Amino acid sequence: MNIRTGRMEDLQEIMALIARCVTVMQAGGSDQWDDQYPNREVIGEDLQRGTLFAAEGEGRILGIVVLDESQAEQYQTISWKQDEGPHLMMHRLAVDPEAHGQGIARTLVAFSEEYGARQGYRSLRLDTYAKNTAALKLYQGLGYDLRGEVNFPDRAASFPVFEKVLG
Repeated sequence: MNIRTGRMEDLQEIMALIARCVTVMQAGGSDQWDDQYPNREVIGEDLQRGTLFAAEGEGRILGIVVLDESQAEQYQTISWKQDEGPHLMMHRLAVDPEAHGQGIARTLVAFSEEYGARQGYRSLRLDTYAKNTAALKLYQGLGYDLRGEVNFPDRAASFPVFEKVLG
């Protein structure tokens, strides 16, 4: 598997991957993602900024992750372990449901940590949906500290917030 910066010509394939993820999420009772988010505009902006990374294998995109410095306003309420910055944020981690069980999410998280450390970030921060039990298990199993939770409009459940100090 190879991880590379996403390209605009990947947009259609990534949106199809996200649609498959949404179907699986909703079938499992999670309203984290839907037809409104993440949408073509959001993913297009990620690609234009060069912040979306794609895990490629078997001649196709198997997963994605977005890495940038954009923190939700709600993060201001969190008591962080690492106050001194800069801090890297992880957004929109997604693995094609057809490729689940191959360690792709773990590989993307490891890539994110290595990328952050190489770029001089002090910590990696993220949130995930309280109903996303697989993601909660993944981050806790990889040594991420639960730092609190935030709420976003139009979402029934809260979003646990995690941090891992890099270095």
